[in-house]
Amino acid sequence: MSFSAEKRYYLKLKSVYYYYEMNYTQVQISEMLGVSRITLGKLLREAREEGMVKIEIVDVRGVRALLDLEVRLQERFGLTDAMVAGVMENERGEIIRKLAAAGARYMEDAIRSGMKLGLAWGRTQELLIEYMQENRGIKNIEVTTLLGGSGSADAIAQPNIIAQRLLEKFSGTGYILNAPYLCQTEELCRALYREPQIAAVLERAKTADLTLIGIGETPRSPEDYGQSYNYTEEMIDELKAAGAVGDICANFYDINGKVCNTSVSRRVVAIDIADLRMHNKVVAVGGGPNKWASVVGALRGGYIDVLITDKFTAEKVLDFTDAG
Repeated sequence: MSFSAEKRYYLKLKSVYYYYEMNYTQVQISEMLGVSRITLGKLLREAREEGMVKIEIVDVRGVRALLDLEVRLQERFGLTDAMVAGVMENERGEIIRKLAAAGARYMEDAIRSGMKLGLAWGRTQELLIEYMQENRGIKNIEVTTLLGGSGSADAIAQPNIIAQRLLEKFSGTGYILNAPYLCQTEELCRALYREPQIAAVLERAKTADLTLIGIGETPRSPEDYGQSYNYTEEMIDELKAAGAVGDICANFYDINGKVCNTSVSRRVVAIDIADLRMHNKVVAVGGGPNKWASVVGALRGGYIDVLITDKFTAEKVLDFTDAG
């Protein structure tokens, strides 16, 4: 429909007045002005482009900067989604709690009846599952662990315990990788991979609809990992020499996401992280003072679909990748 300049201006002004000031619906306005919904849409769009309407987002909770970081992460790394938790200080304890809470909200919304879930272990994942609300309306889920457990009694290093706690929130079945995550020898590791039960669990993990993983920090010393991981000084030195910046399910990789070929990798009973690309959706929860390089490597390796991290880590990741 063609209008004179004066008529078009008048229609645009009336359109924005009734739409933004009077809260009329577009159906009501198009009927009042005698124009089609398509024409009305064009009038409203032109009015915004010409500055007749100025929309201001008032961020009363101060989270706009976090949304900007999320969008930049998604666009930079081709992520399906990103969540950036706001924290006051770049302090490990607070960050773990905030990431666990954000991850719990995400998983509660994402889990559906009949889903196949892949699950790793770690402090953040243990707390995340503790924070999740029970929902017995979700039924017939399958939970498959992605790596073996530690000889430690610490629950965070026992995937069977974490899987059981998740199943207590919903209704389903667990498939546990009953093996040590780190073998004494490479020969023992190869033998375990030939065990039918272990091979079956690893194969089942490849068909996960939703996979929850953590991101391990850059290797520095055995003390940083604690007794649950059983890493020696020699193993840490080997990982450093290989350029390892982090790990996913004990698969260490460099800053570009390439897996580090070390004796450590040949002693681990876990999924091959290259198989994560076969999973429908991989949600990674990771952040903290020493994890920005770990997150960069994981993102560059293409192992992640959804990243949940803190604002300090997000800023450092983006600054580093901006620089080249």
